[in-house]
Amino acid sequence: MNRRQLLQLGLAAAPALVLSRAVRAADAELVVGSNVGAPPFAFKQGDIYTGFDVDVWNEIAKGLNRKWRMQPMEFGALIPALQTRNLDVVVSQLFIKPERQQVIDFSDPYYRSGLIAVVRSNNTTIHTPADLAGKTIGTETGTIAVDYIKDHIKDATLEQLPNINNALLALQAGRTDAVIYDKPLLLYYANTAGKNKVRVVQPPLEGRDVGIGFQKGSPLVAAANLQLAAMKADGRLKALNLKWFGEATS
Repeated sequence: MNRRQLLQLGLAAAPALVLSRAVRAADAELVVGSNVGAPPFAFKQGDIYTGFDVDVWNEIAKGLNRKWRMQPMEFGALIPALQTRNLDVVVSQLFIKPERQQVIDFSDPYYRSGLIAVVRSNNTTIHTPADLAGKTIGTETGTIAVDYIKDHIKDATLEQLPNINNALLALQAGRTDAVIYDKPLLLYYANTAGKNKVRVVQPPLEGRDVGIGFQKGSPLVAAANLQLAAMKADGRLKALNLKWFGEATS
């Protein structure tokens, strides 16, 4: 076979090779990152991961006909892992923020969350958000709560902990006066492991939309949005809200 024939054979095979690679990419197992120590959104129960975020993504993945595996990570490492393409997706109660939208893409919102504060149940000095001024406040590093404390709580001392469990332990140990974090998680804690140990400060601090994170330019964004729209239309998303929060909060 001469060089011309070899070249023609190579050109003929090129489209098939590109198509084969595209098919493999479309069938590849997706790596989904989440902070899995955050019930009721994502946590491990026995040998499986469960929670609201896990259920939402599982419904989306079924609609996409895509296999996936969970990659547990600390919250602060999730967006960098998307940027370096070590993750395909982040499903971890990720607030949609302009600065995040500059470096990753988001799905449409699938949940409306917010921030609240909790204090020890025997605290007699903090009753409203205004009372947080000048106090030592803990939260999880890398979260929107960090910016909120810096921008809105006058003269507060900020204690950033690796995860929310560490922040709550620091509160119980008396190293902080309050914890500010996501409303659903702190409400869940206050009614389960933290019952009679912490008190929720009213009213809530602020509300934010939550979306699923993707690599910049990912074709998964449009596909996930179609699945979310279907879940809203047929009641599956509402059912998951009722299952995990007892109310339709989306």
